[in-house]
Parts: sequence; structure tokens; C-alpha cells
Amino acid sequence: MMINSPLLVSVTIEPKHEDDWEELVEALARLSAGASGLRISDLDVIDGTRALLEAASEERLKETIARFLELSPVEAIVGAPRVAYRERLSRRQEIDFTHKRPGQYARVKLVFDPDGAGGEIFENRAPASAVPAEFVDGVERGVVSVAETGVILGCPVVEMKAVLVDGAGHGSDSSVLAFEIAARAATREALAKSSELLEPIMSVEATAPNDSAEAVIADLRGRRAQALKAQQGDETTRITATAPLAELLGYGEALSALTKGRANSSLRFVHYAPTTPGDDTPFRPAAAVRPSAAV
Repeated sequence: MMINSPLLVSVTIEPKHEDDWEELVEALARLSAGASGLRISDLDVIDGTRALLEAASEERLKETIARFLELSPVEAIVGAPRVAYRERLSRRQEIDFTHKRPGQYARVKLVFDPDGAGGEIFENRAPASAVPAEFVDGVERGVVSVAETGVILGCPVVEMKAVLVDGAGHGSDSSVLAFEIAARAATREALAKSSELLEPIMSVEATAPNDSAEAVIADLRGRRAQALKAQQGDETTRITATAPLAELLGYGEALSALTKGRANSSLRFVHYAPTTPGDDTPFRPAAAVRPSAAV
């Protein structure tokens, strides 16, 4: 089974002993250096002793973890595979935020828009008299730092544009850091007001013997599949559908068990879509670690 897509699956890795944290990070960095379809993220904002490994497919994730456990001298705890969700701003927000502490002052007014074109995340349109040029970099860093982890599950924000339209400083109390802090707070506020979680939707194609086709279709229905179609041939049936990746982790093994190894399948990333209201997918183990699917 193959998945050709962006980074879609993730897992947390942490050392059994906190003193091994730096060595674990170095080992992961060596493993991912120059590798495509693989990324190690800094999770200091969540937990200083956990790293996040993201991969383009479940197979790539398993291969990388196996190599890490084989080659790294660090004893590590590997979490359950999870879908790499994304976060998106659902509607326009205008946030005017002032950061004021002893010796620190910065005011930023930012307009946040859903950006379907996927362009640059930040743009400065504020008059230089309002936000001097030397402080603009701080505003951008603040916006980007929050966009990297969002406010829901620590996943990146996509399709958002933040435009700095106004602001103010206050003599020696203003600094790049003060404007960065103000921008972070404004971005968090915008996302907290209108953020939605996105899950990757995959196109599924399975070819199974005719006598197993109904069982394969029933299994896909149980995985929240949509647009199910079946085309029967002389000996095999070609089945196509779309389904959330959260329901398809471990699908290759499950399909093999269902058809006694007589079927094959492929997955292809289609798009991200909002998670179903009330769905607890982001907070339960991935399908790959459920009793019904082999790991």
C-alpha cells in the first residue's frame, strides 16, 4: 500500500530518562537529515522532553521508528501513531492587543483572514509611525510561532493570512520582544475565537476477489467512507471511495486479514476537511493500534 501526500502521520518520541533528551534529539536529527517525507518538530511549547516525528505515510513512519530504535543508544518511549491534523481559521478576525508590563509596551492591530490561496502568512501594512520597521520582525515571529502549533492540538495552522494594520510603541519600553509577545497573544486570541480542526481525506482504491467484495465494502463503510463505488470484473472487484485517514491507519493489514491476503490497496491524499462535529478522533488511539488492526 502506498501513500503519496504531504506529512500526514505523526508520533511522539521521548526518552525514558530526561537526561537523555539532548542525545535523543541529536539521534532523530541525524536520522532525518536530508530525508524527504520526514520531519522532526520542536515540541518545547508542549513538553520539553518530547519530540514529534511526522512522516508522509504510515509505512515511512514505521520504517523510521524501527531504524531509530535499532541505531539510537537512547532508551525511548514511542507513542501511538496519530494523524497529523491541521488547524484553520474559519472566519475573519480583527484583534487589537496591547502588551503592557513594567518596562515592556507594545500594541498591535492585526487582521486575520482565511487564505485559501496559501500565500505568505504575514504582511505589514502598518504606517512606520505606528510600528517602526525595527519592530515588524518581532510581530512576524509572534504570528508564525503560534501558527506553527495552533491552539487546539499543537498542530500547524494552514491557510491563514495575518496583516499588521496598526500599532503603537512607547519610548524605551518598546522592543522587538515586546511586539513579538503582543503578536503571539493576538494570534492566539484570533484562533481561539474561530479555529477549526482539519483532518486529511484520502482516496482509497482496493481490488479484491469477487467473493470478498461485499466484506471489503462493509469494512470501508465502517471507516466513514464516502462516494463508494464498485466495478465488478470476471474475477475481481475494483472498489473506490474517500475516507478520513484517521480511519485508514492499518488498513493494508486489515484488508489482508479480511481477504486472506488476496486483495491490494492504495491511498492517495485528496484534501483536508473539517472534522465531524462530535467526532473524538483526535483524542483516541489511531486505527493502527486498535485490536482489529495489526501494527
